[in-house]
Amino acid sequence: MTEKRTCDKCGKEAIGFQSIGCCFAYVCQDHAESLLLDLKPGEKKSSGECYVERFDTDER
Repeated sequence: MTEKRTCDKCGKEAIGFQSIGCCFAYVCQDHAESLLLDLKPGEKKSSGECYVERFDTDER
C-alpha cells in the first residue's frame, strides 16, 4: 500500500481494512472491530464471510 488511507466513517487515518459480510470499509482505531484490533501490524485474517487486514505501520 503506497497511498495513505482514511477511515470511511470519520476521515481519521485508517489502521486497516475490514470486510464483514457484504460491508467493507477502511477504518481507524475508533471504528475497527475487535477482530481487526486483535491483529498485529501487517497481519491478515479470513474466516467465513469476514476478512480483516491491519496495515503494516511502515506502509501507512
